[in-house]
Amino acid sequence: MKVVRIVLGVLAVLAVLAGGLYYYTSILSPNQPGLLAMLMPGKTDKSQGQTPSAMPSGAPSGMGRPQGAGGPPPGMGRGGPPGMGGAMGGGRPSPVLVTRVGTEVFDEHIEAIGTTFANESIIVSAKVPGIIRAIDFDDGQYVPKGTEIAAIDAGEPDARLNVELANLEEQRRELERIDGLVKTNNVSRSRVDQQTASMRKAEANVAAARARVADYRIAAPFPGVLGTRKVSVGALVSPGTVITTLDDISTIKLDFAVPETFIATLRPGLDIEATTTAYPGELFKGQVVSVDSRVDAVTRSVGIRAGIPNPEARLKPGMLMVVDLIKGRRQSLMVPEQALNPEAGKNFVFVVDQDNTANRVEVTLGRRRVGAVEVLEGLNDGDIVIVEGAMDLRPRSKVEILNQDQINKSPPSADLRGTTRSPG
Repeated sequence: MKVVRIVLGVLAVLAVLAGGLYYYTSILSPNQPGLLAMLMPGKTDKSQGQTPSAMPSGAPSGMGRPQGAGGPPPGMGRGGPPGMGGAMGGGRPSPVLVTRVGTEVFDEHIEAIGTTFANESIIVSAKVPGIIRAIDFDDGQYVPKGTEIAAIDAGEPDARLNVELANLEEQRRELERIDGLVKTNNVSRSRVDQQTASMRKAEANVAAARARVADYRIAAPFPGVLGTRKVSVGALVSPGTVITTLDDISTIKLDFAVPETFIATLRPGLDIEATTTAYPGELFKGQVVSVDSRVDAVTRSVGIRAGIPNPEARLKPGMLMVVDLIKGRRQSLMVPEQALNPEAGKNFVFVVDQDNTANRVEVTLGRRRVGAVEVLEGLNDGDIVIVEGAMDLRPRSKVEILNQDQINKSPPSADLRGTTRSPG
Protein backbone atom coordinates (compact mmCIF):
# COMPACT_ATOMS: atom_id res chain seq x y z
CA MET A 1 0.00 0.00 0.00
CA LYS A 2 2.81 2.38 0.82
CA VAL A 3 4.39 1.87 -2.60
CA VAL A 4 1.07 2.55 -4.33
CA ARG A 5 0.62 5.80 -2.41
CA ILE A 6 4.12 6.92 -3.35
CA VAL A 7 3.51 6.15 -7.04
CA LEU A 8 0.19 8.00 -7.01
CA GLY A 9 1.83 11.00 -5.35
CA VAL A 10 4.59 11.11 -7.97
CA LEU A 11 2.04 10.88 -10.78
CA ALA A 12 0.03 13.72 -9.25
CA VAL A 13 3.10 15.94 -9.04
CA LEU A 14 4.00 15.19 -12.66
CA ALA A 15 0.46 15.98 -13.75
CA VAL A 16 0.58 19.33 -11.98
CA LEU A 17 3.92 20.18 -13.54
CA ALA A 18 2.73 19.20 -16.99
CA GLY A 19 -0.42 21.27 -16.64
CA GLY A 20 1.52 24.29 -15.48
CA LEU A 21 3.97 24.02 -18.35
CA TYR A 22 1.10 23.72 -20.82
CA TYR A 23 -0.62 26.75 -19.30
CA TYR A 24 2.53 28.80 -19.57
CA THR A 25 3.34 27.86 -23.16
CA SER A 26 -0.22 27.93 -24.51
CA ILE A 27 -1.92 30.79 -22.64
CA LEU A 28 0.60 33.07 -21.01
CA SER A 29 2.95 32.87 -24.03
CA PRO A 30 0.70 32.35 -27.07
CA ASN A 31 3.43 33.42 -29.48
CA GLN A 32 5.68 30.56 -28.33
CA PRO A 33 5.35 26.98 -29.65
CA GLY A 34 3.08 24.69 -27.70
CA LEU A 35 4.23 22.00 -25.30
CA LEU A 36 3.66 19.29 -27.90
CA ALA A 37 5.73 21.20 -30.47
CA MET A 38 8.63 21.54 -28.07
CA LEU A 39 8.60 17.87 -27.14
CA MET A 40 7.91 16.35 -30.64
CA PRO A 41 8.65 18.91 -33.36
CA GLY A 42 8.56 16.35 -36.19
CA LYS A 43 5.17 14.95 -35.40
CA THR A 44 3.66 18.38 -35.06
CA ASP A 45 4.46 19.25 -38.65
CA LYS A 46 2.89 16.03 -39.89
CA SER A 47 -0.25 16.48 -37.82
CA GLN A 48 -0.83 19.92 -39.34
CA GLY A 49 -0.71 18.38 -42.82
CA GLN A 50 1.95 20.73 -44.14
CA THR A 51 4.81 22.81 -42.92
CA PRO A 52 5.05 26.53 -43.50
CA SER A 53 7.31 25.89 -46.47
CA ALA A 54 4.83 23.48 -48.11
CA MET A 55 2.24 26.11 -49.18
CA PRO A 56 0.27 25.62 -52.36
CA SER A 57 2.22 26.60 -55.44
CA GLY A 58 -0.48 29.01 -56.49
CA ALA A 59 -0.48 30.99 -53.31
CA PRO A 60 0.49 34.60 -53.63
CA SER A 61 3.90 35.59 -52.64
CA GLY A 62 4.17 36.73 -49.05
CA MET A 63 1.34 34.49 -47.83
CA GLY A 64 3.67 32.10 -46.14
CA ARG A 65 3.85 32.24 -42.33
CA PRO A 66 7.08 33.89 -41.24
CA GLN A 67 9.46 32.08 -39.01
CA GLY A 68 8.36 32.17 -35.38
CA ALA A 69 4.74 32.95 -36.31
CA GLY A 70 1.77 31.72 -34.35
CA GLY A 71 0.78 34.99 -32.65
CA PRO A 72 -2.04 37.31 -33.58
CA PRO A 73 -1.93 39.41 -36.77
CA PRO A 74 0.10 42.56 -36.73
CA GLY A 75 -1.60 45.38 -34.81
CA MET A 76 -3.80 42.98 -32.83
CA GLY A 77 -1.39 42.23 -29.98
CA ARG A 78 -1.98 43.17 -26.38
CA GLY A 79 -1.56 46.82 -25.48
CA GLY A 80 0.48 48.19 -22.61
CA PRO A 81 -0.99 49.57 -19.35
CA PRO A 82 -3.21 52.62 -19.64
CA GLY A 83 -1.67 56.05 -19.22
CA MET A 84 -1.46 57.78 -15.88
CA GLY A 85 -4.04 60.44 -16.85
CA GLY A 86 -4.54 63.47 -14.65
CA ALA A 87 -2.19 62.23 -11.97
CA MET A 88 0.79 63.08 -14.14
CA GLY A 89 -0.69 66.25 -15.55
CA GLY A 90 -1.77 64.86 -18.91
CA GLY A 91 -5.39 64.01 -18.06
CA ARG A 92 -8.45 65.62 -16.55
CA PRO A 93 -7.71 68.08 -13.66
CA SER A 94 -8.48 66.79 -10.18
CA PRO A 95 -11.43 68.52 -8.44
CA VAL A 96 -10.47 70.21 -5.15
CA LEU A 97 -11.80 72.60 -2.51
CA VAL A 98 -9.53 75.46 -1.47
CA THR A 99 -9.31 78.37 0.94
CA ARG A 100 -7.24 81.52 1.05
CA VAL A 101 -4.64 81.84 3.81
CA GLY A 102 -5.44 84.81 6.01
CA THR A 103 -4.20 86.56 9.13
CA GLU A 104 -6.29 86.05 12.25
CA VAL A 105 -6.03 86.89 15.92
CA PHE A 106 -4.49 83.93 17.74
CA ASP A 107 -4.93 83.72 21.50
CA GLU A 108 -2.71 81.81 23.93
CA HIS A 109 -4.87 80.28 26.65
CA ILE A 110 -4.33 78.91 30.14
CA GLU A 111 -7.17 76.74 31.40
CA ALA A 112 -8.11 76.54 35.07
CA ILE A 113 -11.01 75.86 37.42
CA GLY A 114 -12.36 78.75 39.50
CA THR A 115 -14.99 79.60 42.09
CA THR A 116 -17.19 82.68 42.10
CA PHE A 117 -17.53 85.13 44.98
CA ALA A 118 -19.62 88.24 45.50
CA ASN A 119 -17.96 91.61 45.07
CA GLU A 120 -19.01 92.39 48.65
CA SER A 121 -20.62 89.92 51.01
CA ILE A 122 -21.60 89.90 54.69
CA ILE A 123 -23.68 87.89 57.14
CA VAL A 124 -26.21 90.24 58.70
CA SER A 125 -26.38 89.54 62.44
CA ALA A 126 -27.46 91.20 65.67
CA LYS A 127 -24.97 93.26 67.65
CA VAL A 128 -26.97 93.52 70.87
CA PRO A 129 -29.43 91.27 72.69
CA GLY A 130 -33.11 92.00 72.35
CA ILE A 131 -36.38 91.15 70.69
CA ILE A 132 -36.90 91.61 66.94
CA ARG A 133 -39.33 94.52 66.57
CA ALA A 134 -39.49 94.72 62.75
CA ILE A 135 -38.20 92.98 59.63
CA ASP A 136 -38.25 95.36 56.69
CA PHE A 137 -37.27 93.21 53.71
CA ASP A 138 -38.39 90.31 51.53
CA ASP A 139 -36.27 87.32 50.60
CA GLY A 140 -34.03 88.08 47.61
CA GLN A 141 -34.81 91.79 47.67
CA TYR A 142 -32.34 94.36 46.34
CA VAL A 143 -31.69 97.16 48.82
CA PRO A 144 -29.70 100.41 48.44
CA LYS A 145 -27.03 101.42 50.91
CA GLY A 146 -28.42 102.56 54.28
CA THR A 147 -31.77 100.77 53.94
CA GLU A 148 -33.09 99.45 57.25
CA ILE A 149 -33.16 95.65 57.22
CA ALA A 150 -34.42 94.86 60.71
CA ALA A 151 -34.92 96.54 64.10
CA ILE A 152 -34.53 95.32 67.68
CA ASP A 153 -36.65 96.71 70.47
CA ALA A 154 -34.62 99.63 71.90
CA GLY A 155 -36.89 101.01 74.65
CA GLU A 156 -34.21 101.51 77.29
CA PRO A 157 -31.52 102.91 74.92
CA ASP A 158 -34.09 105.33 73.48
CA ALA A 159 -34.92 106.53 76.96
CA ARG A 160 -31.28 107.05 77.78
CA LEU A 161 -30.85 109.02 74.59
CA ASN A 162 -33.73 111.30 75.58
CA VAL A 163 -32.13 111.88 78.99
CA GLU A 164 -28.83 112.84 77.42
CA LEU A 165 -30.57 115.14 74.95
CA ALA A 166 -32.33 116.93 77.82
CA ASN A 167 -29.06 117.27 79.72
CA LEU A 168 -27.39 118.70 76.63
CA GLU A 169 -30.13 121.28 76.23
CA GLU A 170 -29.78 122.29 79.87
CA GLN A 171 -26.02 122.69 79.60
CA ARG A 172 -26.39 124.80 76.47
CA ARG A 173 -28.85 127.20 78.16
CA GLU A 174 -26.57 127.46 81.19
CA LEU A 175 -23.66 128.40 78.95
CA GLU A 176 -25.74 131.10 77.29
CA ARG A 177 -26.72 132.53 80.70
CA ILE A 178 -23.12 132.61 81.91
CA ASP A 179 -22.01 134.31 78.71
CA GLY A 180 -24.48 137.08 79.44
CA LEU A 181 -23.15 137.49 82.97
CA VAL A 182 -19.56 137.69 81.69
CA LYS A 183 -20.46 140.74 79.62
CA THR A 184 -21.55 142.56 82.85
CA ASN A 185 -18.50 141.27 84.73
CA ASN A 186 -20.66 139.42 87.23
CA VAL A 187 -19.04 136.00 86.44
CA SER A 188 -15.40 135.16 86.03
CA ARG A 189 -14.01 133.84 82.79
CA SER A 190 -13.11 130.55 84.40
CA ARG A 191 -16.77 129.89 85.05
CA VAL A 192 -17.45 130.21 81.33
CA ASP A 193 -14.71 127.69 80.53
CA GLN A 194 -16.11 125.26 83.09
CA GLN A 195 -19.59 125.45 81.59
CA THR A 196 -18.24 125.04 78.09
CA ALA A 197 -16.57 121.78 79.12
CA SER A 198 -19.81 120.56 80.73
CA MET A 199 -21.72 121.22 77.50
CA ARG A 200 -19.14 119.34 75.43
CA LYS A 201 -19.40 116.40 77.81
CA ALA A 202 -23.18 116.43 77.38
CA GLU A 203 -22.73 116.41 73.59
CA ALA A 204 -20.45 113.34 73.87
CA ASN A 205 -23.01 111.58 76.03
CA VAL A 206 -25.66 112.22 73.41
CA ALA A 207 -23.41 110.80 70.65
CA ALA A 208 -22.74 107.67 72.72
CA ALA A 209 -26.45 107.22 73.38
CA ARG A 210 -27.24 107.56 69.70
CA ALA A 211 -24.57 104.98 68.85
CA ARG A 212 -26.14 102.53 71.31
CA VAL A 213 -29.54 103.12 69.76
CA ALA A 214 -28.07 102.60 66.26
CA ASP A 215 -26.94 99.13 67.33
CA TYR A 216 -30.62 98.20 67.61
CA ARG A 217 -31.25 99.31 64.05
CA ILE A 218 -29.69 97.02 61.37
CA ALA A 219 -29.07 98.76 58.02
CA ALA A 220 -27.42 97.74 54.74
CA PRO A 221 -23.77 98.92 54.66
CA PHE A 222 -23.67 98.68 50.84
CA PRO A 223 -26.17 98.06 48.02
CA GLY A 224 -26.87 94.42 47.33
CA VAL A 225 -29.27 91.49 47.33
CA LEU A 226 -30.57 90.07 50.59
CA GLY A 227 -30.82 86.36 51.19
CA THR A 228 -33.50 84.46 53.04
CA ARG A 229 -34.36 85.68 56.55
CA LYS A 230 -33.43 83.43 59.45
CA VAL A 231 -35.56 85.02 62.23
CA SER A 232 -39.10 86.24 62.70
CA VAL A 233 -40.65 89.26 64.39
CA GLY A 234 -40.72 88.75 68.17
CA ALA A 235 -37.73 86.40 68.23
CA LEU A 236 -35.19 86.89 71.00
CA VAL A 237 -31.74 87.39 69.52
CA SER A 238 -28.30 87.69 71.00
CA PRO A 239 -25.06 89.15 69.59
CA GLY A 240 -24.04 87.10 66.55
CA THR A 241 -27.49 85.73 65.74
CA VAL A 242 -27.77 85.47 61.93
CA ILE A 243 -30.65 87.43 60.46
CA THR A 244 -29.87 87.15 56.73
CA THR A 245 -27.08 87.64 54.17
CA LEU A 246 -26.25 90.58 51.92
CA ASP A 247 -24.30 90.21 48.66
CA ASP A 248 -23.24 92.76 46.10
CA ILE A 249 -23.23 90.69 42.89
CA SER A 250 -23.17 93.52 40.36
CA THR A 251 -19.62 92.29 39.74
CA ILE A 252 -18.58 88.70 40.40
CA LYS A 253 -15.11 87.85 41.63
CA LEU A 254 -13.66 84.69 40.13
CA ASP A 255 -10.75 83.14 42.03
CA PHE A 256 -8.54 80.48 40.42
CA ALA A 257 -4.93 79.31 40.43
CA VAL A 258 -2.42 78.70 37.63
CA PRO A 259 1.01 76.99 37.69
CA GLU A 260 3.98 79.13 38.68
CA THR A 261 5.55 78.54 35.24
CA PHE A 262 3.20 81.20 33.81
CA ILE A 263 3.94 83.83 36.47
CA ALA A 264 6.13 85.89 34.11
CA THR A 265 3.18 86.59 31.81
CA LEU A 266 0.55 87.24 34.50
CA ARG A 267 -0.58 90.79 35.17
CA PRO A 268 -3.78 92.70 35.97
CA GLY A 269 -5.81 93.56 32.89
CA LEU A 270 -5.50 90.21 31.08
CA ASP A 271 -8.75 89.01 29.51
CA ILE A 272 -10.50 85.90 30.76
CA GLU A 273 -13.39 83.85 29.41
CA ALA A 274 -15.37 81.54 31.68
CA THR A 275 -18.11 78.95 31.21
CA THR A 276 -20.39 77.15 33.62
CA THR A 277 -22.66 74.14 33.34
CA ALA A 278 -25.54 76.29 34.58
CA TYR A 279 -25.53 78.14 31.22
CA PRO A 280 -24.30 75.66 28.57
CA GLY A 281 -22.65 77.24 25.55
CA GLU A 282 -22.62 80.74 27.07
CA LEU A 283 -19.40 82.68 27.54
CA PHE A 284 -18.78 85.15 30.39
CA LYS A 285 -15.96 87.61 29.82
CA GLY A 286 -13.94 89.58 32.34
CA GLN A 287 -10.47 90.79 33.29
CA VAL A 288 -7.79 89.88 35.80
CA VAL A 289 -8.04 92.21 38.81
CA SER A 290 -5.07 91.06 40.85
CA VAL A 291 -2.31 88.47 41.06
CA ASP A 292 -1.48 87.03 44.46
CA SER A 293 1.81 88.18 45.95
CA ARG A 294 2.77 84.64 47.00
CA VAL A 295 3.15 81.24 45.34
CA ASP A 296 1.63 78.32 47.22
CA ALA A 297 4.56 76.24 48.45
CA VAL A 298 2.51 73.01 48.31
CA THR A 299 0.80 73.26 44.91
CA ARG A 300 3.40 75.57 43.29
CA SER A 301 0.59 77.70 41.90
CA VAL A 302 -0.28 81.37 42.16
CA GLY A 303 -3.74 82.73 42.91
CA ILE A 304 -5.53 84.92 40.38
CA ARG A 305 -8.64 87.04 40.95
CA ALA A 306 -10.72 88.20 37.99
CA GLY A 307 -13.80 90.38 37.82
CA ILE A 308 -16.82 89.53 35.65
CA PRO A 309 -19.60 92.10 35.11
CA ASN A 310 -22.92 90.63 36.24
CA PRO A 311 -25.60 93.24 35.48
CA GLU A 312 -28.41 90.69 35.21
CA ALA A 313 -27.35 88.85 38.39
CA ARG A 314 -27.23 85.53 36.57
CA LEU A 315 -24.04 84.41 38.25
CA LYS A 316 -24.22 83.58 41.94
CA PRO A 317 -21.49 83.28 44.58
CA GLY A 318 -20.12 79.76 44.99
CA MET A 319 -20.51 78.60 41.37
CA LEU A 320 -17.86 76.44 39.68
CA MET A 321 -16.53 77.86 36.41
CA VAL A 322 -14.01 76.74 33.78
CA VAL A 323 -11.65 79.63 33.07
CA ASP A 324 -9.64 80.44 29.94
CA LEU A 325 -6.99 83.02 30.76
CA ILE A 326 -5.85 84.75 27.57
CA LYS A 327 -2.20 85.48 28.37
CA GLY A 328 -1.18 86.48 24.85
CA ARG A 329 -2.77 87.67 21.62
CA ARG A 330 -1.06 88.04 18.26
CA GLN A 331 -1.74 88.14 14.52
CA SER A 332 -0.91 84.80 12.88
CA LEU A 333 -1.38 82.96 9.60
CA MET A 334 -4.00 80.26 10.10
CA VAL A 335 -4.99 77.28 7.94
CA PRO A 336 -7.62 74.58 8.51
CA GLU A 337 -6.30 71.34 9.98
CA GLN A 338 -7.63 69.31 7.04
CA ALA A 339 -5.24 71.16 4.71
CA LEU A 340 -2.23 69.48 6.34
CA ASN A 341 -0.53 66.43 4.82
CA PRO A 342 1.82 64.94 7.44
CA GLU A 343 4.62 62.71 6.20
CA ALA A 344 7.72 61.37 7.96
CA GLY A 345 7.41 63.80 10.84
CA LYS A 346 6.95 66.82 8.56
CA ASN A 347 3.87 68.74 7.48
CA PHE A 348 3.00 69.76 3.92
CA VAL A 349 0.23 71.64 2.18
CA PHE A 350 -0.68 71.95 -1.48
CA VAL A 351 -0.61 75.53 -2.75
CA VAL A 352 -2.46 76.36 -5.97
CA ASP A 353 -0.77 78.88 -8.25
CA GLN A 354 -2.35 81.13 -10.89
CA ASP A 355 -2.50 78.44 -13.59
CA ASN A 356 -4.28 75.98 -11.25
CA THR A 357 -1.18 73.89 -10.62
CA ALA A 358 -0.79 72.31 -7.17
CA ASN A 359 2.64 72.70 -5.57
CA ARG A 360 3.61 70.80 -2.45
CA VAL A 361 5.05 73.10 0.24
CA GLU A 362 6.54 72.19 3.62
CA VAL A 363 5.24 74.30 6.52
CA THR A 364 6.32 74.92 10.11
CA LEU A 365 3.44 74.83 12.55
CA GLY A 366 2.87 76.73 15.77
CA ARG A 367 0.03 76.39 18.24
CA ARG A 368 -3.28 74.73 17.51
CA ARG A 369 -6.88 75.44 18.32
CA VAL A 370 -10.09 73.67 17.42
CA GLY A 371 -10.20 73.17 13.63
CA ALA A 372 -7.22 75.38 12.76
CA VAL A 373 -3.46 75.56 13.17
CA GLU A 374 -0.97 78.42 13.21
CA VAL A 375 1.62 78.50 10.39
CA LEU A 376 4.98 80.01 11.31
CA GLU A 377 6.90 79.38 8.06
CA GLY A 378 6.19 78.19 4.52
CA LEU A 379 3.12 80.23 3.55
CA ASN A 380 2.32 83.85 2.79
CA ASP A 381 -0.81 85.86 3.42
CA GLY A 382 -3.12 85.35 0.42
CA ASP A 383 -1.83 81.92 -0.66
CA ILE A 384 -4.51 79.47 -1.82
CA VAL A 385 -4.27 76.04 -0.18
CA ILE A 386 -6.21 72.86 -0.86
CA VAL A 387 -8.40 71.66 2.01
CA GLU A 388 -10.15 68.74 0.28
CA GLY A 389 -9.08 66.50 -2.59
CA ALA A 390 -5.32 66.49 -1.95
CA MET A 391 -4.95 62.81 -1.07
CA ASP A 392 -4.20 61.59 -4.62
CA LEU A 393 -2.38 64.68 -5.86
CA ARG A 394 1.22 64.78 -6.97
CA PRO A 395 3.44 67.84 -7.28
CA ARG A 396 2.66 69.96 -10.35
CA SER A 397 -0.75 68.31 -10.80
CA LYS A 398 -3.48 70.28 -12.52
CA VAL A 399 -6.55 70.93 -10.36
CA GLU A 400 -10.08 72.19 -10.84
CA ILE A 401 -11.30 74.52 -8.05
CA LEU A 402 -14.91 73.71 -7.19
CA ASN A 403 -15.51 76.60 -4.75
CA GLN A 404 -14.15 79.42 -6.86
CA ASP A 405 -16.89 81.76 -5.63
CA GLN A 406 -15.80 81.28 -2.00
CA ILE A 407 -12.07 81.56 -2.53
CA ASN A 408 -11.80 84.99 -0.91
CA LYS A 409 -13.31 83.87 2.40
CA SER A 410 -11.12 83.58 5.49
CA PRO A 411 -10.07 80.10 6.64
CA PRO A 412 -12.42 78.60 9.22
CA SER A 413 -11.07 79.01 12.74
CA ALA A 414 -13.73 76.97 14.56
CA ASP A 415 -12.87 78.76 17.83
CA LEU A 416 -15.69 77.93 20.54
CA ARG A 417 -14.53 80.66 22.92
CA GLY A 418 -15.62 83.37 20.50
CA THR A 419 -12.21 84.72 19.46
CA THR A 420 -12.58 87.97 17.50
CA ARG A 421 -10.99 88.02 14.08
CA SER A 422 -8.86 90.89 12.94
CA PRO A 423 -10.48 93.45 10.62
CA GLY A 424 -10.13 92.55 6.93
